Amino acid sequence: MARVERYGPGEAAAHFTPGDFILTHRHTPIAQLISIGEKRRFRGADAVYAHWSHCALVVGDDGAVVEAESTGVRRSPIARYKADEYHLVRLGPEFATERRRRAVKYADAQVGKAFGYFALVGAALFLVTGLPFRLMRRDHQICSGLVVRALQEADMLPGLDPALTLPADLAKTFNVSAVV
Repeated sequence: MARVERYGPGEAAAHFTPGDFILTHRHTPIAQLISIGEKRRFRGADAVYAHWSHCALVVGDDGAVVEAESTGVRRSPIARYKADEYHLVRLGPEFATERRRRAVKYADAQVGKAFGYFALVGAALFLVTGLPFRLMRRDHQICSGLVVRALQEADMLPGLDPALTLPADLAKTFNVSAVV
């Protein structure tokens, strides 16, 4: 059973298990657009999930994460989020070591790939129209698509479409509200 831990500004997780992931709220122009779109789709009781505008997969015992940013997919220390709030989704012991290894292997293989601007446009069109636009370029990633694909490599989340999944979808799937 997944467990969620909140870390506020100045706080940091003490230990990490590769294969878990984080959700956070960024303050970049792209994150603002993601938040606007998510708020159109996630309303009422689901509005608490629209807070999240970014996610990353934990790939190292030291808290290293792989994330897709506007500059491309990169490996970063989780310490870069210490000034912000993030929620660490711990997937638990039923997410076995071999499955975690496959998720991490997938994410690590994406480092250096380009950001998925077309995928982001497709997701935005989906949010606005409800029509599933899958505008993907090979080897281009958005943050939530990267996390979903990595977890799908580990036989998780078969029902999520990585081309249309946003951080709020992951938050809803794992019940990560803005308030824990």
